[in-house]
Amino acid sequence: MLNLPEHVCFFFVDVLSFLSVCGVYLALKSSASLPVYSTEFVKDDAAYMVPFQPPTITPGMMSILSHVIPIVFIVALCILRTLQKDGFNTGLKTVVPTQKLGQLQIPPPVMAGIFYTGYFFYGACLMAILNKGIAHMTGKLSPNFLAVCKPNYTDAAIVFTREICTGSEEDILKASLSFPAEYASHLCFGFFFNTSIVFCIPQLKKVPMTRLLCLFALVTLPILLSLSRFTDGFNHILDVFVGISIGFTSSAFIVLYSLRLFGLMKSSEVDRRHPENPSQSANITFDQLSSLPYTDLQVEMDEQ
Repeated sequence: MLNLPEHVCFFFVDVLSFLSVCGVYLALKSSASLPVYSTEFVKDDAAYMVPFQPPTITPGMMSILSHVIPIVFIVALCILRTLQKDGFNTGLKTVVPTQKLGQLQIPPPVMAGIFYTGYFFYGACLMAILNKGIAHMTGKLSPNFLAVCKPNYTDAAIVFTREICTGSEEDILKASLSFPAEYASHLCFGFFFNTSIVFCIPQLKKVPMTRLLCLFALVTLPILLSLSRFTDGFNHILDVFVGISIGFTSSAFIVLYSLRLFGLMKSSEVDRRHPENPSQSANITFDQLSSLPYTDLQVEMDEQ
């Protein structure tokens, strides 16, 4: 039987949790057999008769805006923090010390970037699972549903379901999951996540007006981009605003948790407790996070 240290076991439990959430998200995204609430619609209902048109922002562009750009921001944060004279603040140095993997040493900025990226994707997957669950439970039809459905009215009935559709099954399924707007949630999650990184870039503190402009752009731009889902006829206006709310709320939760976890909050908040000995404050921060897989390494560093 393996006799693994406690912190290694905790680390593998976290990894298993991360992989499980990502696996569930990928399974939900790739599965076409998930049940969807069958919403009825009236023949030639004006609420679903918006003509179909290509999206203003393509899915590929959405992925770049909501997933690639946040990773670029994280890398920029790690580089700028590294270029500081004092490097990362005391709390982050304690929580994320230099890692030793054989002869390879992973410095704190790199470790912080890896874990911060992990929390970003972890939160994005959790939010996507929530979105999928709500969408399949409600089965709300999009404004351009009839254009996608191409219904075959063969009887004199007034109320119909998706069974009379003759269009593409994939397109019909997407048009049946209008609430909440998934793209709006991902956009707002990624952009609001970037606002936390802007707060943590020390160089921007010297240019408060520029930092305010960055924060304003990161909050308003995803809202404006999300509204294109309404103007293109893919989501109702209520779907878009609910998607925006889910994205901002989920991102705020992940941001506050990950910032405190990796000590990226203002170091002054830590040093106030022990202004004469900042390292003591940092040790308090580390002790509260002793479940992280760095306990033994930190003891070795303290002894040195």
